Amino acid sequence: MLGAIPAAQPSSLTTEETIAALVEALDDDDGEVRANIAMALANLGPAAVTPLIVALEDSNPRRRGGAAQAIGQIRPPVGMAVTPLLRAMKDKDDDVRRQVSYALSRIIGRSASPAPEIIQPRPPLDPVPNLLGGTR
Repeated sequence: MLGAIPAAQPSSLTTEETIAALVEALDDDDGEVRANIAMALANLGPAAVTPLIVALEDSNPRRRGGAAQAIGQIRPPVGMAVTPLLRAMKDKDDDVRRQVSYALSRIIGRSASPAPEIIQPRPPLDPVPNLLGGTR
């Protein structure tokens, strides 16, 4: 018979300390580990957004990409994250830009109101002329 299993002890880390430790861990060599850490950060919610935005400018491209992925999973309000993500689209690292584009695709269009001065609506397309004349 198994002995009594001790009750789990509550974490002694604050939410901020947990977020900092997870952001630090986003530099892992394994992409699957980074994806799981990004999900853990997303589960912590909006409190993680500001540290993740700071991490978009980290010297380590794995951390920058992981931060973008986590931001995309959190889906913060457009005005909070789109500007730093658009700056990060100029990153030299392909994976970082890939993760940033993922984040932008998850955030833009999330709310009914577009980001001020960032997203300009496209004008309607001109009607395509029909080969037999007129428009379609």
